Amino acid sequence: MNYTDPITVNATKQCDIDLTQQCKLLQDNQQISVRFLQAIEVEEELLLSIAVPSSTNIHQMWVQGVNMYMGKTAVLADSIDQDDETKTYNARLFLGACSEPKMKWQLIVQTIDEAGKEQSWFVNFSTDRNKKS
Repeated sequence: MNYTDPITVNATKQCDIDLTQQCKLLQDNQQISVRFLQAIEVEEELLLSIAVPSSTNIHQMWVQGVNMYMGKTAVLADSIDQDDETKTYNARLFLGACSEPKMKWQLIVQTIDEAGKEQSWFVNFSTDRNKKS
């Protein structure tokens, strides 16, 4: 029996959330993983986890609209779990609704490592208010 991990690691600083509600990014020997813990909907509190190497900190993170300007929506870190290799930020955000039923969004995560190197990571996802659950 062969098993293939369905999570693809993107060797870039940008990825699209897939059907598993997750994406992994790799750049310059840094890897981060973003996972939404439920279906992504507007006007609902959304929980997500963002994993970075244990020697890396998240400096800032926010969500912004791509196809319509919605300003910056804060992503709040509620807690941080850490082991020898990984630091996981347990976070939440709230997406507002607007006149556009199909929205494209981008989560921006800015990290800084122990050497002081800053990087920005871009996670793209969408919502559709007309979609039946």
